[in-house]
Amino acid sequence: MARKPKLDVNLDDLKEDEFYKATKLIKSTLNSNIGSFTGLPVDIATYGPLITTFDDKRTAAYYSGQAAEVAAARTALQTATTTNGTWLNNFCAGNLVLLKKTGYPLVKEAEAQGKLDPTVLTLKILTIMGSIGFLISHIAGTGIRYGIMYTLESNPENDPSKWTFYYSAQRDGVLAGLESKKNYKMVSFAMGTDKDITYSDPVIISAQ
Repeated sequence: MARKPKLDVNLDDLKEDEFYKATKLIKSTLNSNIGSFTGLPVDIATYGPLITTFDDKRTAAYYSGQAAEVAAARTALQTATTTNGTWLNNFCAGNLVLLKKTGYPLVKEAEAQGKLDPTVLTLKILTIMGSIGFLISHIAGTGIRYGIMYTLESNPENDPSKWTFYYSAQRDGVLAGLESKKNYKMVSFAMGTDKDITYSDPVIISAQ
C-alpha cells in the first residue's frame, strides 16, 4: 500500500545557501496561500525575521564567535520550520494539493545508498573556552545525517568507533565541552542506509 505524501520538515542536510533558499521558498509560498492554513503555529511575521537573521549572520564579514551565532540562528530557523511543517503534515493529512501550497519539499522514498564516500572535516579554533568550530563536507543523497568522533590525542586507541560520538544536527556548528588547551583528534562521517561507515582523515586541534 502506497504511503500518503508527507512534507520533509527537517532541512539539516542542506548547505547554508540551500537552506536559506528553501526557507525563503517556504515563507513566500505559505504567505501566498496563508488563507488555506489558518492556525499556523509560527506565523509569517515571526518566521520571516528568523530567515533574515540567519542570512545576515552567515553572509557577514568574519568576526569572532560568528560560527556559534550562525549555528544558533540556523537552529532557531530550523525549529520554526519543523514546528510549522509538523503542524502542516497533520493539517493536510496527505492531501497533495494542500501540501504543494506549503513550499516544503516532499519526503522521498528511502533508497539504498550503499557505502557512503568519506567526508572532509574542517575545524576552527574559537575564542569560546573549550569549543571548536567545525564544518563537514556535503555528501549527496537522501536522508543522510552526519557525526563526529573525537578523543584526546593522547588516547592510544586508533579506532574512531571507540571514541566519543557527537551527533551533528547540522554540517556546521560548534562542538563544546572540550578540555581547554588539550589536543584532540577528530574525524567526521556520513550516515545513510548502509551500516558500513567511512571516516574522514583525522584532524588534530586544541581548544582555547
